[in-house]
Amino acid sequence: GHTVAAAAAGQQQPGSFVRKLRLAHIQLPLDKQQQLDELEQQIKGGASFSELARQHSVCPSKRQGGELGWVSPNQLPPGFEPVVAAAAAGQVSRATTARGHHLVMLLEEKQEAEVQHMSVNELQELLANPLLCEEVQFVDVREHHEFSTARLPHFKLLPLSESSEWGPTIQEQLDPAAETVVLCHHGVHSMNAAMFLVSQGFTDVKNVTGGIAAYSKVDRSVPEY
Repeated sequence: GHTVAAAAAGQQQPGSFVRKLRLAHIQLPLDKQQQLDELEQQIKGGASFSELARQHSVCPSKRQGGELGWVSPNQLPPGFEPVVAAAAAGQVSRATTARGHHLVMLLEEKQEAEVQHMSVNELQELLANPLLCEEVQFVDVREHHEFSTARLPHFKLLPLSESSEWGPTIQEQLDPAAETVVLCHHGVHSMNAAMFLVSQGFTDVKNVTGGIAAYSKVDRSVPEY
């Protein structure tokens, strides 16, 4: 079919990308508008945002200097829209939510691939075509005993429980630009692994929906367990 021809020609059909923001904030109660103005002036004058967060913020994130980590815009509360719209790295914006007034600094931003989904039928078609398998990285994140009970061809075992060992060097072990298919027992642990891979810059990651448990329903030669 058409997709086989496109794949054979090496034309990737990568997934869509989402904007991720790494933010820090200082939260003050709604009656502390004046203090917010003063803190904003101090930051503009070169004061350390993280130090001021530790001293003045009423959010538990103060312990991390106000850091909220990486978020996508749709995870942010209503009221943070100005932050998302205006921010350039290092810029401080103001926001007001039901919880209080916020000074928000954008620390950095990136584009991250979204995890795509592969059905067990699509995986079965792919595995039946050795030519197409050559360019694909197959990753099984189940445990060793599960892998010895039931496994699929081409899959390399990288147990999720050992990710602290393989995670730091994953960009050397696998090619972040190549199509990467991730499998587990039911599709949940593999989704966690797939999200880790896109956070590491992998751009074409597919999670097998339902895992090997669902695959054993379409391919009876694979044992259920």
